[in-house]
Amino acid sequence: MCLDKFRERAKTQGRRIEAMKSKSMEKVAVDRHETIIMVAISEDRNLNLTKILLERALPNYKILAANTNFNAINTLISREVSLVILDADFGGLDILRRIREDDRFKTIPAMMMSSSTKREFVAEVFSLGVQDYITKPCEPAALIARVDKMIAANEAAASADAQHKNVFNILLIDDDIFDLRQERESIKNRFPCEINTAQSAMEGMKLLENNGADLILVSLDMPFVNGLKFLSLVVANNRFKNIPVIIMTSTRDFSVISEINKSEAAGYVKKPNLGEDGLALIEDKLLRRR
Repeated sequence: MCLDKFRERAKTQGRRIEAMKSKSMEKVAVDRHETIIMVAISEDRNLNLTKILLERALPNYKILAANTNFNAINTLISREVSLVILDADFGGLDILRRIREDDRFKTIPAMMMSSSTKREFVAEVFSLGVQDYITKPCEPAALIARVDKMIAANEAAASADAQHKNVFNILLIDDDIFDLRQERESIKNRFPCEINTAQSAMEGMKLLENNGADLILVSLDMPFVNGLKFLSLVVANNRFKNIPVIIMTSTRDFSVISEINKSEAAGYVKKPNLGEDGLALIEDKLLRRR
């Protein structure tokens, strides 16, 4: 009898835990589709007034309130906040310092309100990573406009950053300017990418050091430092040794092809017309980098 009661309690507890997990997952899913603004002000009256003002003027945004450092950090941990609004006259600077001390939140956009216009104070606030500073008293319409503008700017920046991360960075090296143009166009028409071009190994190495690369395409037949020699320089450098290097060549000489295959190259492609097989190889190596 006792065992049956124990089992029933265990089942009930298990159902409660699953329900809690489900609600938590639903909350995360909702957050991903909501723009959340957190207002963190230590004085309850100003906190509530600011929250109500934002809710009425910006119905498309979720407005959350926090009146202590503890509440602010808990909110940031549990929700995906897009903007933090603080009031320096009511604990805003302390809350901001606490947020910026935590690596998880130090890049979250923040807006500060204050009645102070002292240059040293404003400089200190901006040194803590505030994106906008509003001098009080501020008209409600002006506050709303600046919040809306800041959210839009941050969303645009995030979108641009995401697109940039999806663009491949390719270094293309060929001493023949006509081949270089043809190779560049073939790649550009196939992949979302940024292509840095060089006409010598030395120029290519400088570009690699300055910009890095997801993939390197280098012509075999270049004077002074040919493609295989350039490959050896890349492999010998700890910063670049994991970057795939594909050799481009027009040769049909079996001994040369064999030498490339024995090297640490990621493969070879025919130049200047890279062809479907060559582009497929490039695409495969790029996707592996992701």
